[in-house]
Amino acid sequence: MGLLYLGFVVVSTVCMGLVDHRWRLALFDRPARTLAVVAAGSLLFLVWDLVAIESGMYVRGESPAMTGIELLPELPVEEILFIVFLSYLTCVLHGLFSSLMPRGEVTS
Repeated sequence: MGLLYLGFVVVSTVCMGLVDHRWRLALFDRPARTLAVVAAGSLLFLVWDLVAIESGMYVRGESPAMTGIELLPELPVEEILFIVFLSYLTCVLHGLFSSLMPRGEVTS
């Protein structure tokens, strides 16, 4: 049961990749830009987490669904993968909304 949460995050990321591949929304449309944005977003959220951990505002909770593996004190491996998923999801959603909204059209 210790890999449940990690498994869900990985499966969700793979499914997001399949959606992206099918409709060419982010990584499969502009790979360099998407990788740069995911890296920058992931770094931003990682720094945010580290500041919260250092200030004592964030403490890792115990759950039987988590692996218990920490990369740093109070920073589980699942958190890193979730941060990458969140950044990638944002890129895919941006690609989706950009494809649905024509450029230059302003509605009042």
